[in-house]
Amino acid sequence: MKIAGIDLAAKEKNPTGIALMDGRRVKCLTLYTNLQIFSQIIEFQPSIVAIDAPLTLNVKRYADKYLRKYGAMSLKIPSMMELARRGLEVKEYLEGKGYKVIEVFPTATAKILGFYSKDKMDMLSYFQEFGIEGGKNKHEVDALIAAYTGWLYALDKYRKIDGVVIPEENL
Repeated sequence: MKIAGIDLAAKEKNPTGIALMDGRRVKCLTLYTNLQIFSQIIEFQPSIVAIDAPLTLNVKRYADKYLRKYGAMSLKIPSMMELARRGLEVKEYLEGKGYKVIEVFPTATAKILGFYSKDKMDMLSYFQEFGIEGGKNKHEVDALIAAYTGWLYALDKYRKIDGVVIPEENL
């Protein structure tokens, strides 16, 4: 099963991490523009695209309040609203091409599953235990965790909090 994870930056001039997961094989990339992102997704043809960015402009959603305990920031912050606008644009384009797109929050995934570290690169050891290699920077690591969350979604081992996919508590 092919899953794509995207750690989306608010602006195209900033790095966006992409993880293309096909079983235990993972290709991680750092991209910038929407065109680069779309090109990789279309070439890879994933079943699910898991995006680490708000995929709504609703500033009063329950998910943001609930996920605050995992470090989520409010859409009332201007940079988060900018990220949400780009996230919505990416989502709408990919859904228009027929892809299943979900919103994920990698920090919550890592904390729920017990492998969170403030040093993003330290979290790679969790995946290495399963023979999964990848992630050269913090954006690619978050993209890998996003893809992993998408994989859990595909296996029906998830909960949805107001549209945001996170792992079940007792995995």
